[in-house]
Amino acid sequence: CVELLPAAIEAASLFDGNRGAPSDSRLAIHVGDGRHYLLATEKQFDLITLEPPPPSARGVVNLYSTDFYELAHTRLTPDGLLAQWWPITTQNVEDSQAMMRSILDVFPYVSVWTTDIYEMMVVGSMQPIELDIERIERRFGVPDVKEVLTEVGISNSSELLATYVMGREGLETFVANARPVTDNHPSIEYAPWIRPEVIHRILPRLLELAAPPPLKTATQEFSDEIQAEQQELFDFYRAIIAADAGDRELWKKLISRVVSRDPENPYYHWFLGSRP
Repeated sequence: CVELLPAAIEAASLFDGNRGAPSDSRLAIHVGDGRHYLLATEKQFDLITLEPPPPSARGVVNLYSTDFYELAHTRLTPDGLLAQWWPITTQNVEDSQAMMRSILDVFPYVSVWTTDIYEMMVVGSMQPIELDIERIERRFGVPDVKEVLTEVGISNSSELLATYVMGREGLETFVANARPVTDNHPSIEYAPWIRPEVIHRILPRLLELAAPPPLKTATQEFSDEIQAEQQELFDFYRAIIAADAGDRELWKKLISRVVSRDPENPYYHWFLGSRP
């Protein structure tokens, strides 16, 4: 783990959500710049994951550029993954398109997963990503894994796979002819930060392009279950957008449908300010 701010490392033990990670002997924490760390090391990693400040924050663009992704892929093992946080409301749609063009230009296999109504996770790899149901089910059998995911409304493997939004084909359609972000063309750094209205432009478009996850050895019944879970989650997102737009009737219709189907979901109740 590479962290730029020493204060963040000092405070990490106070956050229950990391489940004692700072004191785990398996975790080595380095103070420094993550990109510089990759430049200086010859190690290869199975996973590179990053959640820097939003793209339009000053000095962060070099973690969203084609140049960075080219560096990152040289530090991945042949089957390694890069997981990039994508906040979808901190820049305009055109800047998001440029950001996604950058990762598409480096990684041949890219998928988008939703982690929250305002955020996505983009996963890139040099090899196809295989979604093996049996392996996913085994991981859910690990108590700590199941507990952590259940806390955020994912209580089984179908709910996890329902957070899949699209693969490369859908993302290429979204990106269209956007110019990539590069170190020499850091366009997103000059955009205003935080755009409250952009959620109404970008999220409906992403949901329109949504596709089922490419599963290995899945029964039709399980695929149908994932589709139903995905529809429920996307209806929740549409309900939040309706509320933000002042459409009380659509909000009521959608949120009633969602909560009646999954009344115990802690993610929904966290948003609604209630308890199951």
